[in-house]
Amino acid sequence: MQPVTITNLDRVLTALVQARQRGELSPDQVVLDVRPHEPGSAHVFTVRDDAGRQHVLVELRFNEPLPDNYASEIRRRGYHLELVDGR
Repeated sequence: MQPVTITNLDRVLTALVQARQRGELSPDQVVLDVRPHEPGSAHVFTVRDDAGRQHVLVELRFNEPLPDNYASEIRRRGYHLELVDGR
């Protein structure tokens, strides 16, 4: 039997599914990926409320970078994703 490998993309998708299950993310909301501004910083996935304030869904740090196509893979699974450079 082969061991199961959990990828960084799997971690992001799992976190988004869990946020939907908790009611923190609706299907029509845009998820903002505030990308790290320096090595070792976390990707912060947020949503905006009606007043424009951002609310953190999850912060994830990765040992290896996410794959180059991660944003398109997340979108392909039905999430509205916007990439934002961190500051």
